[in-house]
Amino acid sequence: MKKRLLLGVSLGMGLAASVCAQSHVTVYLPAQAGSVTVDGARDLSELVMNPALFNRTWWPGTVIAAPQATAQQQAMKQAVLASLSALAAGFRADGDGDLAAAADNLHQQVSQLRVTGRQFVPLDPDAVRIQPQANRRLEGEYSIYTLQRPTTVRLFGLVENSGPQPFVPGQEAKTYLDSHAPLSGHDKNQLWLIQPDGMTQQVPVAYWNHRRAEPAPGSTLFVGFSAHALPSAYRDLNLRILALLTNRVPD
Repeated sequence: MKKRLLLGVSLGMGLAASVCAQSHVTVYLPAQAGSVTVDGARDLSELVMNPALFNRTWWPGTVIAAPQATAQQQAMKQAVLASLSALAAGFRADGDGDLAAAADNLHQQVSQLRVTGRQFVPLDPDAVRIQPQANRRLEGEYSIYTLQRPTTVRLFGLVENSGPQPFVPGQEAKTYLDSHAPLSGHDKNQLWLIQPDGMTQQVPVAYWNHRRAEPAPGSTLFVGFSAHALPSAYRDLNLRILALLTNRVPD
């Protein structure tokens, strides 16, 4: 199952939706520890061909964001953190220290996420120029986060020593977990693969349902809670965290 998780953020929110007549785009360049601005681009084609961007980023993982959507994602992050704190407290009250520790570990990981209001639109110059429907009009303010081609895959969730791992071409998702012990309450049967473009895929990893999936460089592998470990009030917790990961600012 592959899909994009938007959770209330409409596709292209902010694209051609502002009363402003001009666009103002802040381009973040982590390789240079700074930013530049691009003013007056009328559409995506003009923006991606601008010298501030063209040949200066890895397009599959480049993120464009709108302020209103960013505020929503940042609010969602705070709500998820509150849920994880309450979940950990509930586990402790029930005398389950291992599950509480797992929730605390996940809380720490989420707290370190940088999220933005990603707009799920093509940015590759060839796609934007060849497909007229992809060449969205620009009005108002946006942020673009650039990156170099990644050399890692990020492990996130209920595994020990989560974080960036060296990318291995052709290696399947399950193998990245082999040297990482799971935390209490983890889902043994499946994980989530978030590709750099924000596409998500549920990957079966148990011996009885295993299906091969290969992460691209810059992907995130998310191991969530098992449905059996979560109280009913937290059934959507994994999906809420997954939504944050699709809106993560690239490294």
